[in-house]
Amino acid sequence: MPIVAARMASHRSTYAEREITEPRDLCDAHGRLNPDAVGWSRAPLVRANLSGWPRKKRWVFWNWIAPDFVLSATVADIDYAAFCEVSFDDFRTGRHVAAFAPAWPGSVALSEQVESTIEFRSGGIDYRNLHRGDALHVAVRADAKGVPIAAEFVVAKPPGHETLNLVVPWTPDRFQCNSKHVALPTAGWIDVGGTRYAMRPEECHGAQDWGRGIWPWCSFWNWGVATGVQEGRSIAVNVGAKWTTGTGVNENALCIDGRLHKISEDLVWTYDARDWRRPWRVVAPRGGMVDLTLEPATVRTPKVGFGPLRSGGACAFGRWHGTVRWDGGEVAVRDLPGWAEEFDHRW
Repeated sequence: MPIVAARMASHRSTYAEREITEPRDLCDAHGRLNPDAVGWSRAPLVRANLSGWPRKKRWVFWNWIAPDFVLSATVADIDYAAFCEVSFDDFRTGRHVAAFAPAWPGSVALSEQVESTIEFRSGGIDYRNLHRGDALHVAVRADAKGVPIAAEFVVAKPPGHETLNLVVPWTPDRFQCNSKHVALPTAGWIDVGGTRYAMRPEECHGAQDWGRGIWPWCSFWNWGVATGVQEGRSIAVNVGAKWTTGTGVNENALCIDGRLHKISEDLVWTYDARDWRRPWRVVAPRGGMVDLTLEPATVRTPKVGFGPLRSGGACAFGRWHGTVRWDGGEVAVRDLPGWAEEFDHRW
């Protein structure tokens, strides 16, 4: 059997990451990276006070995933383009529907703070993401090329639930602030073309990727999430590669019963770029905190391009199996919903 093509981190190092414990501004008065903001935190503490044009990237991305389906929503403004995209995948049938609406840059309110409301109404999409106390209230109406998508649900924010927040430095002029929220119980419903799907909080969980930064022209990354309940415990994993390599900060962590456990090493990703439906494996080779394999159920391979701009890659949704370990604990992971992806951007 031919050797599976592998994509992995360029080195397998461990390193000391600084934990931020007090509020910071992302940028200084000149719009350059504030060195005191570099590191990670258990709550959103960095204000993303970006300025300048045209390299800013701002987005709020959500996946609400259950064992049999995923609803995704993105609102983004990358300085010379803005948009909202809503999509739905049924893992049992393979059905995929998506709605996309462009907007004028600067027309969508995307706050400097993570815990902020988002509203988008344009081009056949009505998307509201409203923070109210200890919950996020979401309403969606979208036309996916003639197939109506509607959803109403509530995403719980359990008291004391920790999140992964990081500032990654490439250079003083190129940097990224991310806030990753996982394992958030979700209750409500989705209707796709007349088919109703129940979002049950014991098995449907929200995962947010909130991003603000000034990016280089060429970018390449892996990202993966596993989130759900195992052995009566809330278990979530956030893993990444490539885009953080060599910076001394990464997006690798476990969230066990709402408590964050940082993985301060580069992970090894192995997958077949010739066949995205083959298993994806992610391993922490030194600390042993992660050894997981994703068995894909469905794969998206989006590609878009406008002149010199392009974006493409693959996102495999399925179920994770393996082991996660942390100080004082270990869980055997079986059939934990999630995804893994590779993306390449010229933006």
